[in-house]
Amino acid sequence: MSAMAQMLRIGRGAARAAEAGRIRGWLLTVAAFLLAVGLGVLVLAQSSFDGRAQRSHERAIDWVPGARDANLIAQPVTDMVGTTAFQVVWLVPLRADAPLPPGLNRWPEPGEAVLSPALAEAGAGTAEHIGNRYGKSVGLIGTEGLQAPAELLAYARPAGGADDLDAESFQAVGFGGADASPFGEDANLPPPEQFYGALAGLVLLPVVLLITVAVRVGAVARDRRSRLLAVLGASARARACFTVGEAAAPVLAGTFLAALALAPALLTDVPLPIVDFRLYRPDATAAVPGLIVALLAAPVALLATAVLLQPRADGVQRSGARPTVRRGRLYRFAGIAFAPVLLVTVRGTELMADDMKLPFYVLGTALVFATLPAAVGMLCGGLGGQLARWGRRVGSSGGLIAGRRLATHPQATVRLVASLTLAIGLAAQAQLWGGVFGENSARALTTLDRIGSSVLTVDHPDSTRRLAAFEQSLPDGVETAVLRVATDDDTVTSTARLIGSCDVLKALNVPCTSAPVPIPGGGSDARLRELVSWSTYDTASVSAQRGATAGWRTTDDISVTLVLVNTAAPHEDLPIGQLKQLAYEHLGAAANVTSVGGFYLSAVGGLEAATRWIRLLAAAGMFVVALAAGLGAMGEFVRHGRELAPLGVLTGRWAVFGTTALWSLLLPSLLAVGIGAFTSVWLAAPIQIDRPTVISLASLAPTTLAALCGAIVLTAWGARASVRAARGWRPTAD
Repeated sequence: MSAMAQMLRIGRGAARAAEAGRIRGWLLTVAAFLLAVGLGVLVLAQSSFDGRAQRSHERAIDWVPGARDANLIAQPVTDMVGTTAFQVVWLVPLRADAPLPPGLNRWPEPGEAVLSPALAEAGAGTAEHIGNRYGKSVGLIGTEGLQAPAELLAYARPAGGADDLDAESFQAVGFGGADASPFGEDANLPPPEQFYGALAGLVLLPVVLLITVAVRVGAVARDRRSRLLAVLGASARARACFTVGEAAAPVLAGTFLAALALAPALLTDVPLPIVDFRLYRPDATAAVPGLIVALLAAPVALLATAVLLQPRADGVQRSGARPTVRRGRLYRFAGIAFAPVLLVTVRGTELMADDMKLPFYVLGTALVFATLPAAVGMLCGGLGGQLARWGRRVGSSGGLIAGRRLATHPQATVRLVASLTLAIGLAAQAQLWGGVFGENSARALTTLDRIGSSVLTVDHPDSTRRLAAFEQSLPDGVETAVLRVATDDDTVTSTARLIGSCDVLKALNVPCTSAPVPIPGGGSDARLRELVSWSTYDTASVSAQRGATAGWRTTDDISVTLVLVNTAAPHEDLPIGQLKQLAYEHLGAAANVTSVGGFYLSAVGGLEAATRWIRLLAAAGMFVVALAAGLGAMGEFVRHGRELAPLGVLTGRWAVFGTTALWSLLLPSLLAVGIGAFTSVWLAAPIQIDRPTVISLASLAPTTLAALCGAIVLTAWGARASVRAARGWRPTAD
């Protein structure tokens, strides 16, 4: 057997008997599993984005300027289900051989529509009237014509043919040309750079923390053994083989489990929880080469990390030198770098160009939380000397021992508090990005909560005949009004006038007269106040009068909005699905029925989708952090108990473990929680500029209290584990 193979075998045997060896084995297995899965997710995400882009290009509309070359009319519009926006493409073939869009096997007849499976499911059994909103539903769009299996999309052919569309502006030769214009659900999914940034910051950074904790569990005994091997003449290569032998079995086991976890994506479309997204199997199978590379790279990277974090031989060959000096310098450098990195991240993000703000912020945030534990460790090291002197002066053995430990072993403190600081950072970032909707979108949601769909607005082509047909088709209790707004560009003020029948005016609690009547402040009805506030700038005056809704036209200085009002039950929601169906039927494909503030509500769906992705990634990251905190702390507690065991045996006093744990575990944890909370609030500043405040010390109070409770539990657990380890301690020649 070669020397290298023998060192591998010896390392494997040493792992079983090592201090905290079982804990380290589990940690390495979990770390390898999560690293391999994380890299695999990166590969699958890239393949999914590539597949979506390819399918989006294949169905993109290739418009042409001249009618002579046109084969069809394709007019995409935006519609909504709830607060989720999606695309409806109105189609009219101009020739018998007009090309079909991908996913369709025949042209819908006039008055028919073809829906995506997800859209048909979203509208089934609801008041949305999806099944007949755009015409009679006659089938489903094939998966090859969708960006993703869960995409919301509809192709529809208007009953009135080309007369219902803007035929001059939307003539097309076909689909998938070089200069074609894509459409689809991209607004409801995070773009690739944002997804990768969130994945790196919320998942991969905690995985790196877990790897570091896993590699260094029981580090004191292994460092001593590594120095012994160096003294006995073992080369760096031999010691590396020994280290690889210790870690290889759990690392390979974790990688194998990761391969099993990724395998279902190659067999079927995999639904992801929380985000309402389904990974398309052909995209996953296209990523097989990348997945193989990821599964090979994960164990190599983890084993290389284990080797690199072992002490160097030259650290023991010099008299009195310690192998941890280099790592101590690295910790000090990270601790010193914390404040400058935080300052540069916060101030630098504000100065960056718009396209660089997010990458710069994500990188800076990752560096801040990577250096924060070292800063807390340095602070605890400085306080350790003061604590040791205080313990000596008052006769507190726990304070004396804890102070010496904090001052001489800052790396242990860093490993202890890293999980707490990262947990607070992850929670704050998830809360930050989940709550930053933008001022107008947040306002639109507030309006929707306040008045619901009891008042709707209708954008439509200027056609008196069509408007009359639409008004005649409205169900009982639904009537129309007109909000006419004249704007003075010089003073940026508006004059709003509501015009409608007496039933409408009375339903909105305003007088019914033939002459305009001023309504101070927009009146007492919240629906009218919201309607006016969304339609004007700085409103100079609001008035109301009885009158007809026909004949009003929008000009450069005057905007005219058709309003639907519930006169039968003023504060109940209108049947928006039915009204959209009637609008498309009588006003044409360009009609748009929305809630008040609906233009900004259309952006809410994408923001809510991004929020769900952040919650999913943050949940995964918090799970990793919990593993790192729990299993890593177990290893530290075992060492802590063995170090103090001789003192407990000699004195017969076990109270020293409680006071030592109080100072060496609770003090760093409290500092980590406090500094982490203040850091999270400051880091949120560049994102919250010109937006509603989401992150503050008050908003982080639940997270901070949970972390403090965790710190107290950690301290109690550490004291108990130390006592148990000490009671089982026996003198050995180690």
